[in-house]
Amino acid sequence: MEAQTLGAAVSSHLKHEIPGIIPITVKGAKTMRALNCMPLWQSMNVYLPSPDDGRCAWVRDYVQELLNFPNAAHDDQVDATTLALNQLHGPLFPESKECVVSSEVSRPLPDRNYFIGWVPGRPGATSTLLVYDLEDDAVVHFERAPAENQITRVFETSVKFNYALVRAIDGPDEAMLSALEFKGVEVERLKFSPQEWAAAYENLGMLISNRAISYPYYPELIAELDVFKSDFTYGEAPDYSLQVAQQSGIHALCLAIHEVYPEALSMPYHEVYYSYYPDLIGYGGSEWR
Repeated sequence: MEAQTLGAAVSSHLKHEIPGIIPITVKGAKTMRALNCMPLWQSMNVYLPSPDDGRCAWVRDYVQELLNFPNAAHDDQVDATTLALNQLHGPLFPESKECVVSSEVSRPLPDRNYFIGWVPGRPGATSTLLVYDLEDDAVVHFERAPAENQITRVFETSVKFNYALVRAIDGPDEAMLSALEFKGVEVERLKFSPQEWAAAYENLGMLISNRAISYPYYPELIAELDVFKSDFTYGEAPDYSLQVAQQSGIHALCLAIHEVYPEALSMPYHEVYYSYYPDLIGYGGSEWR
Protein backbone atom coordinates (compact mmCIF):
# COMPACT_ATOMS: atom_id res chain seq x y z
CA MET A 1 0.00 0.00 0.00
CA GLU A 2 1.25 3.48 -0.84
CA ALA A 3 2.72 5.20 2.19
CA GLN A 4 1.90 8.70 0.96
CA THR A 5 -1.18 10.83 1.68
CA LEU A 6 -4.32 8.76 2.34
CA GLY A 7 -2.46 5.45 2.06
CA ALA A 8 -0.51 6.10 5.27
CA ALA A 9 -3.68 6.66 7.26
CA VAL A 10 -5.45 3.65 5.75
CA SER A 11 -2.52 1.29 6.36
CA SER A 12 -2.23 2.48 9.96
CA HIS A 13 -5.96 1.85 10.46
CA LEU A 14 -5.98 -1.59 8.84
CA LYS A 15 -2.70 -3.03 10.09
CA HIS A 16 -4.41 -4.66 13.10
CA GLU A 17 -7.17 -6.17 10.96
CA ILE A 18 -5.20 -7.23 7.87
CA PRO A 19 -1.80 -8.80 8.57
CA GLY A 20 1.07 -8.19 6.20
CA ILE A 21 0.38 -4.62 5.05
CA ILE A 22 3.63 -3.08 3.82
CA PRO A 23 3.67 0.71 3.33
CA ILE A 24 5.67 1.54 0.21
CA THR A 25 6.98 4.97 -0.72
CA VAL A 26 6.42 5.21 -4.45
CA LYS A 27 8.69 7.26 -6.70
CA GLY A 28 8.21 8.75 -10.11
CA ALA A 29 5.10 9.21 -12.23
CA LYS A 30 2.44 6.52 -12.62
CA THR A 31 3.31 6.18 -16.29
CA MET A 32 6.95 5.42 -15.57
CA ARG A 33 6.06 2.87 -12.90
CA ALA A 34 3.78 1.17 -15.42
CA LEU A 35 6.52 1.15 -18.07
CA ASN A 36 8.87 -0.54 -15.60
CA CYS A 37 6.47 -3.49 -15.52
CA MET A 38 6.26 -3.95 -19.29
CA PRO A 39 8.97 -6.66 -19.48
CA LEU A 40 6.90 -8.84 -17.13
CA TRP A 41 3.80 -8.49 -19.31
CA GLN A 42 5.70 -8.93 -22.58
CA SER A 43 7.44 -12.06 -21.34
CA MET A 44 3.98 -13.47 -20.38
CA ASN A 45 4.90 -13.82 -16.72
CA VAL A 46 1.69 -12.22 -15.41
CA TYR A 47 -1.38 -14.47 -15.27
CA LEU A 48 -5.04 -13.44 -15.11
CA PRO A 49 -8.08 -15.62 -14.44
CA SER A 50 -10.49 -16.26 -17.27
CA PRO A 51 -13.55 -13.98 -17.19
CA ASP A 52 -15.69 -16.54 -19.01
CA ASP A 53 -16.68 -18.64 -16.01
CA GLY A 54 -18.75 -15.81 -14.49
CA ARG A 55 -16.81 -15.62 -11.24
CA CYS A 56 -14.14 -13.26 -12.62
CA ALA A 57 -16.18 -10.95 -14.81
CA TRP A 58 -14.15 -8.04 -13.40
CA VAL A 59 -11.20 -9.12 -15.57
CA ARG A 60 -12.74 -7.60 -18.71
CA ASP A 61 -12.93 -4.09 -17.21
CA TYR A 62 -9.52 -4.58 -15.64
CA VAL A 63 -7.90 -5.47 -18.97
CA GLN A 64 -9.59 -2.53 -20.71
CA GLU A 65 -8.18 -0.19 -18.07
CA LEU A 66 -4.70 -1.64 -18.60
CA LEU A 67 -4.94 -1.36 -22.39
CA ASN A 68 -6.23 2.22 -22.35
CA PHE A 69 -3.82 3.52 -19.72
CA PRO A 70 -2.96 6.39 -19.34
CA ASN A 71 -5.98 7.67 -21.29
CA ALA A 72 -8.65 5.66 -19.48
CA ALA A 73 -11.18 7.36 -17.21
CA HIS A 74 -9.73 5.53 -14.19
CA ASP A 75 -6.26 4.20 -13.41
CA ASP A 76 -6.50 2.93 -9.83
CA GLN A 77 -6.29 -0.73 -10.85
CA VAL A 78 -3.28 -0.03 -13.06
CA ASP A 79 -1.54 1.80 -10.23
CA ALA A 80 -2.23 -1.02 -7.78
CA THR A 81 -0.96 -3.56 -10.30
CA THR A 82 2.28 -1.70 -11.01
CA LEU A 83 2.82 -1.22 -7.28
CA ALA A 84 2.53 -4.98 -6.71
CA LEU A 85 4.60 -6.04 -9.74
CA ASN A 86 7.43 -3.62 -9.03
CA GLN A 87 7.55 -4.76 -5.43
CA LEU A 88 7.53 -8.46 -6.36
CA HIS A 89 9.90 -8.15 -9.30
CA GLY A 90 12.75 -6.52 -7.42
CA PRO A 91 15.86 -4.94 -8.95
CA LEU A 92 17.80 -6.49 -11.83
CA PHE A 93 21.13 -6.33 -9.98
CA PRO A 94 20.49 -7.48 -6.39
CA GLU A 95 24.12 -8.60 -5.93
CA SER A 96 25.68 -5.32 -7.02
CA LYS A 97 27.32 -4.65 -3.65
CA GLU A 98 29.22 -7.94 -3.89
CA CYS A 99 31.39 -6.43 -6.64
CA VAL A 100 32.51 -3.46 -4.56
CA VAL A 101 36.25 -3.31 -3.84
CA SER A 102 38.36 -1.01 -1.68
CA SER A 103 38.52 2.47 -3.12
CA GLU A 104 41.76 3.39 -4.82
CA VAL A 105 43.06 6.55 -6.42
CA SER A 106 42.32 6.28 -10.12
CA ARG A 107 45.87 6.55 -11.43
CA PRO A 108 46.10 5.25 -15.00
CA LEU A 109 48.76 2.64 -15.61
CA PRO A 110 50.98 2.69 -18.71
CA ASP A 111 50.26 0.21 -21.50
CA ARG A 112 46.73 -0.35 -20.19
CA ASN A 113 43.59 -0.32 -22.30
CA TYR A 114 40.68 1.72 -20.97
CA PHE A 115 37.20 2.33 -22.32
CA ILE A 116 35.05 5.31 -21.38
CA GLY A 117 31.27 5.18 -21.24
CA TRP A 118 29.80 8.66 -21.61
CA VAL A 119 26.19 9.83 -21.25
CA PRO A 120 26.17 13.52 -22.21
CA GLY A 121 23.91 15.97 -20.41
CA ARG A 122 21.87 18.90 -21.62
CA PRO A 123 22.65 22.42 -20.31
CA GLY A 124 21.56 22.75 -16.73
CA ALA A 125 21.79 18.97 -16.17
CA THR A 126 24.76 16.69 -15.57
CA SER A 127 26.81 14.35 -17.73
CA THR A 128 27.97 10.93 -16.58
CA LEU A 129 31.44 9.56 -17.20
CA LEU A 130 32.75 6.07 -16.38
CA VAL A 131 36.22 4.58 -17.08
CA TYR A 132 36.70 0.82 -17.35
CA ASP A 133 40.03 -1.05 -17.15
CA LEU A 134 39.91 -3.95 -19.59
CA GLU A 135 42.88 -5.79 -18.05
CA ASP A 136 41.50 -5.85 -14.51
CA ASP A 137 37.82 -5.83 -15.54
CA ALA A 138 37.27 -2.98 -13.13
CA VAL A 139 35.66 0.42 -13.07
CA VAL A 140 38.44 2.82 -12.10
CA HIS A 141 36.66 6.15 -12.38
CA PHE A 142 33.07 7.40 -12.14
CA GLU A 143 31.73 10.91 -12.01
CA ARG A 144 28.72 13.08 -12.62
CA ALA A 145 29.58 16.64 -13.54
CA PRO A 146 27.71 19.72 -14.75
CA ALA A 147 26.99 19.63 -18.45
CA GLU A 148 28.90 22.85 -18.98
CA ASN A 149 32.43 22.16 -20.32
CA GLN A 150 31.66 18.42 -20.46
CA ILE A 151 33.42 17.96 -23.82
CA THR A 152 36.63 19.35 -22.34
CA ARG A 153 36.19 17.15 -19.28
CA VAL A 154 35.75 14.00 -21.38
CA PHE A 155 38.74 14.96 -23.52
CA GLU A 156 40.96 15.43 -20.45
CA THR A 157 39.80 12.11 -18.98
CA SER A 158 40.51 10.27 -22.24
CA VAL A 159 44.01 11.75 -22.42
CA LYS A 160 44.65 10.89 -18.77
CA PHE A 161 43.68 7.26 -19.35
CA ASN A 162 46.01 6.65 -22.29
CA TYR A 163 43.73 8.25 -24.87
CA ALA A 164 40.91 5.87 -23.99
CA LEU A 165 38.23 5.11 -26.53
CA VAL A 166 34.95 6.90 -25.73
CA ARG A 167 31.69 5.03 -26.26
CA ALA A 168 28.39 6.90 -26.47
CA ILE A 169 24.86 6.48 -27.79
CA ASP A 170 24.59 7.11 -31.51
CA GLY A 171 22.16 9.79 -32.58
CA PRO A 172 20.94 12.31 -30.02
CA ASP A 173 24.34 13.84 -29.15
CA GLU A 174 26.06 13.82 -32.53
CA ALA A 175 27.20 17.45 -32.28
CA MET A 176 29.01 16.78 -29.00
CA LEU A 177 30.53 13.55 -30.26
CA SER A 178 31.82 15.26 -33.38
CA ALA A 179 33.30 18.06 -31.26
CA LEU A 180 35.09 15.44 -29.16
CA GLU A 181 36.48 13.76 -32.27
CA PHE A 182 37.69 17.14 -33.50
CA LYS A 183 39.87 17.28 -30.39
CA GLY A 184 41.50 14.00 -31.41
CA VAL A 185 39.57 11.52 -29.25
CA GLU A 186 38.46 8.23 -30.79
CA VAL A 187 34.69 7.88 -30.42
CA GLU A 188 32.65 4.73 -30.95
CA ARG A 189 28.95 5.28 -31.51
CA LEU A 190 26.69 2.48 -30.32
CA LYS A 191 23.05 2.31 -31.36
CA PHE A 192 20.87 0.11 -29.16
CA SER A 193 17.30 -0.94 -29.80
CA PRO A 194 15.15 -1.61 -26.70
CA GLN A 195 15.86 -5.32 -27.18
CA GLU A 196 19.61 -4.68 -27.34
CA TRP A 197 19.43 -2.59 -24.18
CA ALA A 198 17.64 -5.48 -22.48
CA ALA A 199 20.44 -7.81 -23.60
CA ALA A 200 23.05 -5.35 -22.30
CA TYR A 201 21.34 -5.27 -18.90
CA GLU A 202 21.19 -9.07 -18.82
CA ASN A 203 24.88 -9.29 -19.66
CA LEU A 204 25.71 -6.78 -16.92
CA GLY A 205 23.60 -8.83 -14.50
CA MET A 206 25.57 -11.99 -15.34
CA LEU A 207 28.89 -10.18 -14.91
CA ILE A 208 27.76 -8.97 -11.50
CA SER A 209 26.39 -12.38 -10.47
CA ASN A 210 29.68 -14.05 -11.47
CA ARG A 211 31.72 -11.34 -9.68
CA ALA A 212 33.46 -10.88 -13.02
CA ILE A 213 33.73 -7.11 -12.70
CA SER A 214 34.49 -4.79 -9.80
CA TYR A 215 34.14 -1.13 -8.86
CA PRO A 216 34.86 1.08 -5.86
CA TYR A 217 31.92 2.20 -3.74
CA TYR A 218 30.52 5.03 -5.83
CA PRO A 219 27.29 5.86 -3.92
CA GLU A 220 25.39 7.15 -6.96
CA LEU A 221 26.27 4.15 -9.11
CA ILE A 222 25.45 1.67 -6.34
CA ALA A 223 22.12 3.40 -5.73
CA GLU A 224 21.18 3.00 -9.40
CA LEU A 225 22.11 -0.68 -9.42
CA ASP A 226 20.09 -1.23 -6.23
CA VAL A 227 16.80 0.04 -7.63
CA PHE A 228 17.05 -0.44 -11.39
CA LYS A 229 14.41 -2.74 -12.84
CA SER A 230 13.96 -2.41 -16.58
CA ASP A 231 14.94 -0.68 -19.77
CA PHE A 232 11.73 1.02 -20.69
CA THR A 233 12.51 4.49 -19.35
CA TYR A 234 15.01 4.96 -22.17
CA GLY A 235 13.67 5.44 -25.67
CA GLU A 236 14.68 6.75 -29.03
CA ALA A 237 14.11 10.29 -27.72
CA PRO A 238 15.68 10.02 -24.26
CA ASP A 239 14.42 11.99 -21.30
CA TYR A 240 17.63 13.34 -19.83
CA SER A 241 16.09 14.15 -16.46
CA LEU A 242 15.24 10.45 -16.07
CA GLN A 243 18.74 9.43 -17.12
CA VAL A 244 20.34 11.68 -14.53
CA ALA A 245 17.89 10.57 -11.87
CA GLN A 246 18.13 6.83 -12.22
CA GLN A 247 19.91 5.40 -15.24
CA SER A 248 22.89 7.32 -16.59
CA GLY A 249 25.42 5.42 -14.47
CA ILE A 250 24.09 2.06 -15.64
CA HIS A 251 24.04 3.21 -19.25
CA ALA A 252 27.61 4.46 -19.00
CA LEU A 253 28.64 1.11 -17.48
CA CYS A 254 26.88 -0.85 -20.24
CA LEU A 255 28.62 1.26 -22.86
CA ALA A 256 32.05 0.76 -21.28
CA ILE A 257 31.69 -3.02 -20.92
CA HIS A 258 30.14 -3.54 -24.34
CA GLU A 259 31.40 -6.91 -25.67
CA VAL A 260 32.71 -7.99 -22.25
CA TYR A 261 31.01 -11.35 -21.72
CA PRO A 262 31.01 -13.61 -18.64
CA GLU A 263 31.91 -16.63 -20.78
CA ALA A 264 35.00 -14.93 -22.16
CA LEU A 265 36.21 -14.01 -18.68
CA SER A 266 35.79 -17.54 -17.35
CA MET A 267 37.35 -19.47 -20.25
CA PRO A 268 40.51 -21.34 -19.17
CA TYR A 269 43.76 -20.36 -20.78
CA HIS A 270 45.73 -23.06 -22.57
CA GLU A 271 49.14 -22.82 -24.19
CA VAL A 272 49.36 -24.70 -27.48
CA TYR A 273 52.66 -25.81 -28.98
CA TYR A 274 53.05 -27.12 -32.50
CA SER A 275 55.83 -28.26 -34.79
CA TYR A 276 56.29 -28.96 -38.47
CA TYR A 277 58.98 -31.59 -37.84
CA PRO A 278 57.52 -35.14 -38.12
CA ASP A 279 60.37 -36.67 -36.09
CA LEU A 280 59.32 -34.59 -33.06
CA ILE A 281 55.82 -36.07 -33.08
CA GLY A 282 55.43 -39.46 -31.50
CA TYR A 283 55.79 -41.46 -28.34
CA GLY A 284 58.55 -40.22 -26.09
CA GLY A 285 58.78 -43.12 -23.63
CA SER A 286 56.32 -41.88 -21.05
CA GLU A 287 53.98 -39.55 -22.92
CA TRP A 288 52.98 -38.40 -26.32
CA ARG A 289 54.47 -35.19 -27.56
